[in-house]
Amino acid sequence: MIGPQRLKWIVYALLFLDFILYLYEDAEAAHYVLGDAPGLLDYGAAYVTSIDLAAWFTLILLFELETYVRVGRSWTGAKQWAVHGLRLVCYATILHTSFAAVTALREFQNPVELPQAADVCAYVEGDWSFLRNRDYVDINRDNCAGIGDGPAFVEIGGDAVITDREGLLEGLILAWTDLLESVAWVLIVLAIEALVRLQQRAPWSARTIAGLGYVKTALYALILVIAFYWLSKGQFLYWWDEMIWIGGFLFIDRNIVRWRSSLPAGLSRPPLNA
Repeated sequence: MIGPQRLKWIVYALLFLDFILYLYEDAEAAHYVLGDAPGLLDYGAAYVTSIDLAAWFTLILLFELETYVRVGRSWTGAKQWAVHGLRLVCYATILHTSFAAVTALREFQNPVELPQAADVCAYVEGDWSFLRNRDYVDINRDNCAGIGDGPAFVEIGGDAVITDREGLLEGLILAWTDLLESVAWVLIVLAIEALVRLQQRAPWSARTIAGLGYVKTALYALILVIAFYWLSKGQFLYWWDEMIWIGGFLFIDRNIVRWRSSLPAGLSRPPLNA
């Protein structure tokens, strides 16, 4: 039987594998959204999911260090500055991802109307691709008659990516779920951050603990609803991603509970640091 600690490290290994899978997926999609002379910001937008996951993976390892490996011990000197600096980089990256989600939503909210056509074959000439359910398909003579429903087509984001009205509505809903999911995770990690800081610096308040617990539970529920919506769209990887990240952060929550239970009554730090 797999014990809790071994299971935790299996989940962390799966999170790293998840990062590799998304890196491959971003590389596959990058040539559809990168222009002829992409800059650093363009690459950042194209690989935003991989960059985001790298930041989250680093952050969850930092939480693991603080709440289990080095529980109760404070960082000092150069290590303290290095850890705080790395944490700030992670949060900045995560917020950049939320900003990218807002940008993507605006692109779907402000599509460019294209000349009406019976089907996508009208757009064979040029470097067009067709977007549906997060998937990009290069438009050519062999497939143009079988993708998209005319006569109304729109361009998304000025990147030679087009879709039909159904694809536009679908993309708009997915963009909203991406933004809500991103904000929910930011709020969860801020709640965990608050719990860790309270544990280190202040006596625990039962009301504060309960309040943060309710907030996290509601946010996890929202993420689960979004994840199962993605699964209903056939996006298994996105669903799987949410499941293992929830599992990873639940282990951090478990670490915090164990840490709190080790505190003598009335103390804010475990005996290890006394």
